[in-house]
Amino acid sequence: MKAGQRYKKVTRGLHNSGFRGEIRLFEEMKGRTSIKIGGPADIFIIPASGNDLKKLLEYLSQQNIPYHILGRGTNILVSDQGVRGLVIQVGRASAEITFNGNQVMAEAGVALARLARLAGERGLSGLEFGAGIPGTVGGAVIMNAGCQGEDISCIIKRVRTFHPDAGVKDWAPEDCRFGYRSSRFRKDGGIVLEAEFELRRDRPLLIKKRMDDILARRKAVLPLEYPSAGSIFKNPPGDFAGRLIDAVGLKGKRAGGAQISEKHANVIINLGSARATEVEELIALAREKVKEMFGVELELEIEIWS
Repeated sequence: MKAGQRYKKVTRGLHNSGFRGEIRLFEEMKGRTSIKIGGPADIFIIPASGNDLKKLLEYLSQQNIPYHILGRGTNILVSDQGVRGLVIQVGRASAEITFNGNQVMAEAGVALARLARLAGERGLSGLEFGAGIPGTVGGAVIMNAGCQGEDISCIIKRVRTFHPDAGVKDWAPEDCRFGYRSSRFRKDGGIVLEAEFELRRDRPLLIKKRMDDILARRKAVLPLEYPSAGSIFKNPPGDFAGRLIDAVGLKGKRAGGAQISEKHANVIINLGSARATEVEELIALAREKVKEMFGVELELEIEIWS
């Protein structure tokens, strides 16, 4: 089905279901991703509320229409030709936070850094590692995001998802299959709606100091002044992807407007006019050289959409 026909079908179906929100045709994804790269999405949808998001997911499931879920656009590289099908922006529609004692519930669209800050102000510790992570709660759960030896799996109490085949379901920590930058939600087609975290009490000033230290370390080692998708590769067991890429002499390597950062070799930056094909060229080169010299297969941490 062509984009225009799909647009009319989706618009009509959602209108009949009572959906409220924005439905846009050919939205440029370079304005929606942290690396500032990407062609248009056939259809770009911004639900007005969490209820609208659920209506939308149920409708798309019933109609068997494929879609991508977008948070803050980190850890994603979109093709220069754009994204076929639908992209759903969840941030505005799914940003509720509820504190209850040492527990906090956050919907998928909440910025993880904001949640960490609000928790810290209430004397709740455990989310400090999220202060420097630019994504959303939903993305952080899917990726089991973390740093400094801590990650989402250390504090998760419950994850609520929507799955096209099973509807809404709650998952206990032991059922989430958390691993290094992975979870069951990354590949099973489920959409994270919200997560509940179990935190611990501490002094707000001490929590803030830990977050400030994490932010200072990130600023010292990452090229935060340039658009990027964050870490390109997962760290292989017992080593660091950035060290391996640096060791094969690729730090600072350019392909058009894309560059393997001179500050951190596991980050590819957009110098201002980079294309997805140029980023993919550097990804392929890094994989080839690291495999050739060290026998290590680098695994992508980012997702590539087309």
